[in-house]
Amino acid sequence: MKYEMHSSPSDIQALIESRAAELLERHQVPGVGIGLRVGDETVTLGVGVTNLEHPLPVTGDTIFQVGSISKTFVGVVAAQLVNEGMLDIDKPVAPLLADLGPLDRRITMRHLLTHSAGIDAQYMIGNARQLLAHGADDSIQASIAHFASDVPMFAPGTNYSYSGPGFMVAGAVIERLTGKPWHEVLQERVLDPASMGRTFTRADQAITHRVAAPHDITDGVARIARNEGWQLGWQLPGWDVPGGGVLSTPAELLSYVEFALEQDAQTQWSTTLQQGHEPRLAIGYAWMKSEKRGLQTLGHDGLTIGYASRLTVLPEADVAIVLLSNSVKGKPLVRELEQLILDGLFGPEEAPHIPDFEPERYAFLEGLYDCGFYGQVDLRIRADRSGFELISLPANRQDGSFTIDPLSSPILLPVADGVLSAEPRSSDPDHWVPYIVDESGEAIALRIGSRIAKKVAS
Repeated sequence: MKYEMHSSPSDIQALIESRAAELLERHQVPGVGIGLRVGDETVTLGVGVTNLEHPLPVTGDTIFQVGSISKTFVGVVAAQLVNEGMLDIDKPVAPLLADLGPLDRRITMRHLLTHSAGIDAQYMIGNARQLLAHGADDSIQASIAHFASDVPMFAPGTNYSYSGPGFMVAGAVIERLTGKPWHEVLQERVLDPASMGRTFTRADQAITHRVAAPHDITDGVARIARNEGWQLGWQLPGWDVPGGGVLSTPAELLSYVEFALEQDAQTQWSTTLQQGHEPRLAIGYAWMKSEKRGLQTLGHDGLTIGYASRLTVLPEADVAIVLLSNSVKGKPLVRELEQLILDGLFGPEEAPHIPDFEPERYAFLEGLYDCGFYGQVDLRIRADRSGFELISLPANRQDGSFTIDPLSSPILLPVADGVLSAEPRSSDPDHWVPYIVDESGEAIALRIGSRIAKKVAS
């Protein structure tokens, strides 16, 4: 089905360029690379600079870390292997990886690709610097020994919680099936056939091209994020490449989308493998499936130290959007830019109806929730009883491990059965904070950033 567009890609480009300076200044993000394809018309552009200390203009060919958009590459390759008869996504993977540790024998590739394996192991991020000290092996195969014997968060297939380490296992499975390291598989099966000559996995490959440097914000001022985060240097550890280590450009990610959609006709990577336990959310072969503007959406967000990104594909409208920012605090900018593009293409979104908040009805949700290595959050009804407030209680570790502050929000309101939203006037599921109740109706967890945060106190 084709949809009548309100604006052309070139019109959208002009709109973005007219707003660029104000958007970057307000969000304190140095630069952003943008790609937009509508049908056969494509535009790529950059606004802002690559590096506050050595500024060059961002372009549509500037390289960024794309973070967890990398997981979709794993999904495309896995679907290829299924189509070729090399992979059964419902066959347990433990026997294939038996020499790497005692993985739960119920875990399948379906579970890994849909975050339903029960693998937590977020300490692989928090403690990466210690785990990789003194030249320790950072290969995908080596990663599994660190968490193979962990007790799963839940029985595989019974729930889901976003898991980067799960994609370490998925990458190891693909390596074993193909007999090649992941970076070679990626090159041969995706990058070369998609003509992605500026997409890499290592710093020594990217350094001869224009690269956006990582940034953060301190006291409202953007700054270079140098030697920060969990990686020992700029690139992510080898074990994290399947889940987050791809380096690419807006133009090349648009080429990737075109290649992936062509592949889908044969491999069906967009097939729903797991419902998301939330309204209108599901997961295909690692691709997140949701709904925007009444259209099915495929895509993924990405976040690394210094970068925030989003890839959005609306197949029914033949639209693809790539947004790559060079700030770890860039997500609000990415959201606003996507909203600007969607408004330009489809017209302004009608604000959803938000029912009056009933404090007594939702008081059972109040309590303290544990977000693992992120810390904890306290969900409380606001003093004016107009909704909830989510208070962040970051982890305060003294062992030198890396932490990320958990979500905080001055207002959350119920917007659907089992769902609170930090932006109730927006239909974007990225703002959702779902809650989980037991058989008696008692709250047992929140789902923050698609990760389970268990309730530990009322």
